[in-house]
Amino acid sequence: MLFLSHLDLNDYSLHVPDAFLKKFSPSVEKLSFNPFQNDEHLAVKINSCRSSVRFSLHEALTPSFLVKAFHSNVIARASENSPAADAHYIIAPLRNTSPIFQGKKYLSIRTADCLAVVFVFENAEYFIGAIAHAGWKGLTQGIIQNTIERLIVEANALGISKSNLLNELHIHIAPAIFGVSYECGSDVATAFQQHFSSLTSKYNNAISYLDLYNLLTNIQQDPSLLDVVQSNLFKNQHSILIPGKIFPDLQLLAALEGYISGIPSENIEILRENTYSHPCLFSYREASHKKTNASHRQWTHLCFPSI
Repeated sequence: MLFLSHLDLNDYSLHVPDAFLKKFSPSVEKLSFNPFQNDEHLAVKINSCRSSVRFSLHEALTPSFLVKAFHSNVIARASENSPAADAHYIIAPLRNTSPIFQGKKYLSIRTADCLAVVFVFENAEYFIGAIAHAGWKGLTQGIIQNTIERLIVEANALGISKSNLLNELHIHIAPAIFGVSYECGSDVATAFQQHFSSLTSKYNNAISYLDLYNLLTNIQQDPSLLDVVQSNLFKNQHSILIPGKIFPDLQLLAALEGYISGIPSENIEILRENTYSHPCLFSYREASHKKTNASHRQWTHLCFPSI
């Protein structure tokens, strides 16, 4: 597993629970550029792939395939008419991508504090890509499971086995609000508990990660992060640590779910930057706390390969 960041880690800590570090031993790579500058040469390369990810602020890059996200578990095939869905995917034979790409360059998702999760499979014949919008509602309703399962079905129709797809499927997890900045109520806790029951019914190995999953749904349980959570509550929200609140880390939960689903840990990378108090990115939660403009967003784009 790989953590990426262009920020100074002395000023912008990764805030990862010790149990997650112990399980995955992720490496950390410092990006030499700011990926949020509007320059096509500043795309973030997905580890071991030809594919890359670009970001833009406020407006999507053009020309892009878009969706109308509504915090669901719906995935759709990429389409000119921007379907209502929280994930979309595209499959193109590398010998002739023009009819599939339709002149587009990107598969795109708009977010604020929620995740954009990018999925890429490449072999000598096909490019398979998807991108999902995953806040706590999408995660707990199964948007990541649904996306992976759809890609398995579509790949199988091309003669690509499930094991081949999963072994070569790569995930890039875009910036989101960190758990230390993200307080949620008991309804969210219940949703995560119910979602784990769904995971255990589909994946035999899931139960082995119950303790880690529970920790990631409420990272204040990590002694090294509790003081950070309390400090942020007082500093940012003028609040107190009320029993029943949880602090889920959506990025790490998405990474764990991808791993439980069968994707090798070395195929998972996280742009580990917190939208809350980020020098470039927008946070809906931060804007609501500070009573500033809450209408801004950022975009994550999976770049199509140039053939």
